[in-house]
Amino acid sequence: MYEFVSLVKRHMLKFLRDKTAVFFSFLSVIILLTLYFLFIGENYVNELRNIQEQGLITREFVDFMKISNMMGGILVINTISLSLGIMGNIITDLEQRSLDAYLVTPVKRYKIIFSYYISSIIVTVFFTLLMWAFTIVYAGIISGYWFSFEVILQTSLLLLFFTFVSASLMIYLTTLLRSVNAFGTLSGVLGTLIGFICGIYMPLAVFSTGVTYVSSIFPFTHMTILLKNIMLNEPLTTLESIIPAENVDIMRLYFGVNELGLFGQHVDMIWLMLGSAMIAGALLYFGYLNMSRKIKH
Repeated sequence: MYEFVSLVKRHMLKFLRDKTAVFFSFLSVIILLTLYFLFIGENYVNELRNIQEQGLITREFVDFMKISNMMGGILVINTISLSLGIMGNIITDLEQRSLDAYLVTPVKRYKIIFSYYISSIIVTVFFTLLMWAFTIVYAGIISGYWFSFEVILQTSLLLLFFTFVSASLMIYLTTLLRSVNAFGTLSGVLGTLIGFICGIYMPLAVFSTGVTYVSSIFPFTHMTILLKNIMLNEPLTTLESIIPAENVDIMRLYFGVNELGLFGQHVDMIWLMLGSAMIAGALLYFGYLNMSRKIKH
C-alpha cells in the first residue's frame, strides 16, 4: 500500500510541478471561457434580454442563467482535459523509461498502472470541485442568485461520477499513443472537438439530425445535458410562471437541457449513465491491458 501511495503522490507532484502541462490542461477551458465572455454567452440569452427589456425579469436573473449554462459545459470539459493532462505522465515515463527502476522492485505491475489512474482522479476531482465552488460564489456575487443546496450536492456528486468516466476514457486513449508529440496533438484538439460534439460551443438544436445522432453516441454529450438540466432547472421553472410554457420549451431546447436519447430513440438518462459507466469500466480494463503490454516491452 505504501508503494502505491508513493507512486500516486509522485505522479501528482510531477504533473503539478510542470507548469506547461498544467496550463495546457486548462487551455480548452480558458478558450471556452474567453469565447463565452466575448460572444457565445450572450447568444444564448438574446431572447431573455428581450424579456428583460419588457421588465418581466431582471438583468441579474439573465446573468445567472448565462453563468449556469456556461459552467454546465465547462465543468464537463474540465473533467476531460484535466484527466488527459495528467495522463501525459504515462507517455513521458514510457519514453524516458522512468518505470524501469520500479519494475525491478517487488511492486506489483497493477499498482504501477492504476497509480496513474488514481492520481488523475484525485487531481481532476480537486480542481473540478474547486472550479464548481468558484462558480457558486461568482454566480451569487454577480447575479444575487444562489444555487440551492440540492443543486450544489447533485452537481458535486455528478462531477465525481463524470471524473470517473472521463479518466477511464482518457487512460485508454493515452495507452494507444506512442510518443509525446502524438499526445500533444490529441491534447490540442480533443477539448475543442468535444466542445462542438457535445453542444457546448453551439446548441445541438442548430445542427442537422445526422450530427445530433452522432453526438448522441458520446457519453460527454449526455453528461453535459444532465448537468445543465440540474443547474438550469430552477430558473427555467421560474420562467414558466412569467412567459408562455411553449416559449420556455423552446428555451430548454436551445439551452440543451432536453434529453437526447440515442440515435433519435428515447432512452432514459439513468440508462445512458449506466451505459457510460459500463463503457468506462471496459475501457479502463483495456487501458490496463495496453499499459501492461507496453511495460513488458
